[in-house]
Amino acid sequence: MCSKNNSSPSIIREGFIETISFSVPLFFRPSFVYRKGSDSIWSFQLQQNDSDAQALIYFFLDDQEAMSIPASPFGSMYGNENCTTEILTDFVTDIKRSLIQKGIQSIGIKHYPACYAPDLHDKVVQAFISNGFKINCTEHNQYLPLSAASKKEVFDHSKLHLIKKCKEANFTVSISSSFNADAWYDIITRARALRGHPMTIDLESLRVLNVGNENAYHFFEVKDGSKIIACAIGVQVTEEVLYYYLAADEDEYRSYSPMTFLFDRMYDFACEKNVKVLDMGISSSKGILNEGLRWFKKSFGAIEQPKLILQYQVGVEEEEAANGK
Repeated sequence: MCSKNNSSPSIIREGFIETISFSVPLFFRPSFVYRKGSDSIWSFQLQQNDSDAQALIYFFLDDQEAMSIPASPFGSMYGNENCTTEILTDFVTDIKRSLIQKGIQSIGIKHYPACYAPDLHDKVVQAFISNGFKINCTEHNQYLPLSAASKKEVFDHSKLHLIKKCKEANFTVSISSSFNADAWYDIITRARALRGHPMTIDLESLRVLNVGNENAYHFFEVKDGSKIIACAIGVQVTEEVLYYYLAADEDEYRSYSPMTFLFDRMYDFACEKNVKVLDMGISSSKGILNEGLRWFKKSFGAIEQPKLILQYQVGVEEEEAANGK
């Protein structure tokens, strides 16, 4: 389906996106978005003057709600380097109009942290806000910029001590392109239950996590002999960003902190791959900060950055305007 935007020389293509003509993070690639089918996914792609695409966004449609995209660490809108705030604002206007015509009453955007696209991040936020979207929640994301600095300059002293302790205990850390999903799921479930963290993935989804994007997923394990005592996934989201995902460890080994030992190896792996940023993910849930998790990441030198959740509620903007707000 194509529709003309009369206010600018643009074409909005709606529906299934088969190919993308510019570089996008993993979570925007069709191989990731449509890996479970496309029946509930509605997509928009912007073209200017019949040229290559400039921006895109995906929504999961559920009754009267559209969310970009709940099953991903982030969704939102992504574009190429030529995008301006004005172009993106017009694009959001058309998207909003189309979704409302489909009966959507609430539109949610799970935006990415600025470390993924420093030049684009604020333009996209402004485009949504100009169209009446409100910041519904601010999550606390943390990332680690990688440089030539040694780990002695980046990690705090306690982390270096724990790495040494794990080595002296003869723990081993490995990286693989495959993993035992059932064993990992048990560890992740126990660790999250003990710490009061929500479980964000089911077993079947974990088993097929990397299907179609095998080269983007790197599975890290720490073992004591043959026993898995810590695990985490390094997701190559872009050439420059590695995402630290689904980390968990066995509680009985907490005095050793095998996760520190694992992260040390992930740091080296990222440097070997010429990665510029290690995205350590959020340290909050629905905006409520987890101080222990935040401290753990800060002890590696992580920098904090907001991760915004934006929402548009049909009718609210008009009501506020009528009330002079």
